[in-house]
Amino acid sequence: MKKSFYKLPLLLVLFYWIFDIVFVITYSLGVDEYFFISSDMTTYKISRELIERILLNFILQLPSLPVLFITSVLLLNKYAINQINRKNIVNSLFIAILITLGDSVVRLYYYTYIDGWIRLGRQYLNFHLNMFLFLPRYITNFLGVAIVSFFIILLTYLGIKLLNKSYTHNDNALTQKESQQLHLGLFIALYNCYFLTAFLTLIEIDTNYSFRIIIDIAGLTIIFLLIANFLGYFLLRRCFKGVTKTIALKKLVFSSIGIFILNCLLSSKLGMFSVSLVRYLEYWYEISELEIIIIYFMTVVTLFILSSLLVRMAVKLIFGNMDKNHQSI
Repeated sequence: MKKSFYKLPLLLVLFYWIFDIVFVITYSLGVDEYFFISSDMTTYKISRELIERILLNFILQLPSLPVLFITSVLLLNKYAINQINRKNIVNSLFIAILITLGDSVVRLYYYTYIDGWIRLGRQYLNFHLNMFLFLPRYITNFLGVAIVSFFIILLTYLGIKLLNKSYTHNDNALTQKESQQLHLGLFIALYNCYFLTAFLTLIEIDTNYSFRIIIDIAGLTIIFLLIANFLGYFLLRRCFKGVTKTIALKKLVFSSIGIFILNCLLSSKLGMFSVSLVRYLEYWYEISELEIIIIYFMTVVTLFILSSLLVRMAVKLIFGNMDKNHQSI
C-alpha cells in the first residue's frame, strides 16, 4: 500500500478541531449560564454568540494546530505508521478525543485560575511597587500558548504510544525523495508554529471584541497563512536535496528558528523605514492618503520578496548539501 506521511496527521488535526468545536458548543449550551440568564435570547442571538465563541476559540487554538501536526508527523513516522485505512483512522479519532479533553481541561484551568493569578500579581506590583508593566501581557500570553502546546505534545505522544500496536505499520525505510518531502513539510509547519505563537503572544485577543473584529482577525490570518504557505512550498520544494533518509530534527528546529528571527528583524527594520519615510514626506511634502497607502503596499510587497529570497537562500545553504553524520530524530 502506498505510504502517506501527511494524511493521518492532517486527519488528526481535523478531528481535534472538530471535537474542539463540539466541546465549545456543549460547554456553552450545557454549562455556561449566559444563555440561561439572558431573557431576550433568540435563535439568531444564540447562533451568533456560538459562532463568535467558535471563531474566538479557533484564533486561540491556532498555534496548537501546527504543534499537533508536527508531533504526529514525527511520531507516526517513527513508528512507521503511514497508511490510510479504517484501523488507523479510528485510532487517530480516539487520540483526537484524548487530546481535545486534555486540552480543554488545561485551557479552562489556565484561563480560570493561572491567568487570573498573574493578572492580580501584576496589579499588586504595579500599585504597591510602582513597577509599570511588570510581567508584560505578552509574557503571560506566551505562557498560555506554551502550556497548551506542552500538553498537546504530551497527550499526542501518550496516545500514539498506547495505541501503537493497534495501528497498521509499514516497515519500509524512507527513500531519499520521501525524506525531502518530510523535511519540507516539517520546515513549513515549524515556521507556521513560530508565526502563530508570536502572533498570539504579541496581539491582545480580547473576549469583548465585536463579532466583526473577530471575523476580520480570523479571515485575514487564514488568508495570510494560505498565501505564505503556498509561496513557501513552491520556493522550498527543491531546496532539501542534501538530506539523508533520516529526519534532521535538531537542524530543522534550530535553522527554522534562526531564519524566522532573521525574518522578524527584516520585517521590523523595513516597517520602521516605511513609517519614518511616511512621516518625513508628510512633514516636508504633505503627501496624500493614497500615496501613504501606496508606500505601505510597496513595503509589504518588498517584504514578501526579500523574505522569500532570505528563506530560500538560507534553506538551500543549510539543507542543500548536508553532512551525512547530521543529527537524526
